[in-house]
Amino acid sequence: MDWEDFPREKVNCKLCGRNQPESLSVQRSWPVVRCGHCGFIYLSSRPEESALETLYSSEYYDNADVGYGGYVDNFHKFNKIFLGLFEKRARDIEPFRAGGRLLEVGCAHGFLLDHLAGHKHQWKVKGVEVSPLAAGYARNQLGLDVFCGKLEDAGYSDNSFDVVLLLDVLEHLHRPFETLQEIGRILSPDGVLVVQCPWELTHWEERAEAFLKGMKPCTITPDAVPAHLYFFDPATLEAFMKKGGFNTFQRQSGNYGAIRRRIKPVPVNAGHLHEKAARFIYFRMGLQRILYRSARMIGKGNGLIRYARFNE
Repeated sequence: MDWEDFPREKVNCKLCGRNQPESLSVQRSWPVVRCGHCGFIYLSSRPEESALETLYSSEYYDNADVGYGGYVDNFHKFNKIFLGLFEKRARDIEPFRAGGRLLEVGCAHGFLLDHLAGHKHQWKVKGVEVSPLAAGYARNQLGLDVFCGKLEDAGYSDNSFDVVLLLDVLEHLHRPFETLQEIGRILSPDGVLVVQCPWELTHWEERAEAFLKGMKPCTITPDAVPAHLYFFDPATLEAFMKKGGFNTFQRQSGNYGAIRRRIKPVPVNAGHLHEKAARFIYFRMGLQRILYRSARMIGKGNGLIRYARFNE
């Protein structure tokens, strides 16, 4: 798949609505900009929504360049790591069980839903997934109730769910506020939305990478362009959710990379001499593990996790 060939549309800043883009970089021909008014970072030219089925085809799940790189195979190969992550998620959402009705929007192949529905946790689960390939796997291989398409077209009743998971999805959505409003409608009165997004470009680790490469801040290649349309930091994520009608009541900090570091290890012997030395210390001598652990404790991990309730 040629990621440059999708039909394109130009957009204003989704957070404030202004058209004041300040160029940061161009990635695979897609312009990454910062809004001159509110500071939100996004793609000012992005794939049209009509291209989603093509974008999230088998190559997205099999191509490590922009997607996962063998999604199903890697789930089985690194199953122990995945299950550890799933168990942590299960513990984190257990306080919000209520009736035990859970929806995952963007459930991919359904592995997390399958885990939560298992005999140990017994959530009553449903899923929504835009990719026919992934939704088909969840339905046919795992027997899950997964709607293929956009959440707004699924037709769930009011107050259908106690927990809605939106994990690594918000940054993909063409119509994020319509999706957030729909989530608000289908959540129970005390229901909880769990949002997880990567903290990209302005995170300390990526700033350090840019510095070592002699680049300006926020100009390194972000993850999964052009699948990712927005690049959040803590402030812009919460502002985004508030605009969508949600008030954050709990925050967690996580770290990405447990799987990716095994699938696609970072090359240490690359770049200038000082960059090679820094990479050796950071990756081979354990500095990354120490910093990741510390960063998570003080809320500076590269994964942003927010728990929110709808403000009717």
